[in-house]
Amino acid sequence: MIRKSRLTKNRAMRRVVASKSNNKKAELLSKVEDKLDNVGLNYGPVVYDELQSRLEKTIDTFNKDLDNLLSEFFPTYTSKGKKSKTKSSKESSKKPKYISEYEKSKED
Repeated sequence: MIRKSRLTKNRAMRRVVASKSNNKKAELLSKVEDKLDNVGLNYGPVVYDELQSRLEKTIDTFNKDLDNLLSEFFPTYTSKGKKSKTKSSKESSKKPKYISEYEKSKED
């Protein structure tokens, strides 16, 4: 059985996302939540974790494919993820090397 704290944590995270979204998205998230809970309760935490990781990989792959497709056909398109990466690289190029190395050591 999946620990209740894990299920309630996941439910709370989904509810926060759902509260910021429109009704259709909230309805879909609720259905996915119910399905995940059933899988977790029926098959155990190992299968639940595997399903969750596969869903995350599928969503990441979809996002990458969509970004590639949009950037190929619309030259002015930039994804939100790409903006933050270029911004951080610009900021790091303005910093002296020793400061960048110090910040990296703090992150590790």
